[in-house]
Amino acid sequence: MADYLSTALVVLLASCLHSATGFGFSILAVPLLLLLHSPMTAVQINLILAVILSVVMIPRVKADVDFTLLKRLVVSGAIGVPVGMALILYVQPVQLKLAIALLTLAFLIALLVQVRFQRNDSRDAVCGAIAGAFTSAVGMGGVPLLVYFAGVNLPKAVVRATVLAFFVFAYGLALVMQLWNALGIAHVVWFSLSLVPMALLGVACGNWLFSRISQRVFRALIYLILAGNSSFLLWSLRSSW
Repeated sequence: MADYLSTALVVLLASCLHSATGFGFSILAVPLLLLLHSPMTAVQINLILAVILSVVMIPRVKADVDFTLLKRLVVSGAIGVPVGMALILYVQPVQLKLAIALLTLAFLIALLVQVRFQRNDSRDAVCGAIAGAFTSAVGMGGVPLLVYFAGVNLPKAVVRATVLAFFVFAYGLALVMQLWNALGIAHVVWFSLSLVPMALLGVACGNWLFSRISQRVFRALIYLILAGNSSFLLWSLRSSW
């Protein structure tokens, strides 16, 4: 029961962040869920709820979606998702979590020193492929997306809407591939569905916050999310060192 209540609280907070930013659910939820569940279960809970939340939110934000960018992300993401599946099947969980934590720290440093990107078709595609791999491997496709979008300084409404639309595809494809590979997802589905009311409550809170945060605060949230993400992952690995 304690694990369930803790998981419900994680889902509430992550859903609020997801609704406010478009990408916060997985980035906050996965490191915390890894403290409560096995890596496979944590990723699967995240995938199921992230798909549901993104579908629920799309009608509200679809007017802000950059469909040209979304198309590039989806096409390249379809290549990245199978790569991530291979990683989760053949790479040790400890090694995978350490790699993600270090990459996230590297992304954060790049943002803090104000690395900027000049957008083009190729870079959009590379970002989509990396996001696809991150989605299926550890359920955190938002990390490369938020770093890239912060680096090109896209408006927060466009970032939020386009990322949500991409997640419907990427998380959905990752779920289908896990089912196809019989990765024991069936018993997680009902557990995840029981958490939907908490997730929807979080969405309502996040929608209220979104209209009240500035572009500057939005960017500060990105830094905090990345720092917290990498810190929790490294902390969870302490017993493996």
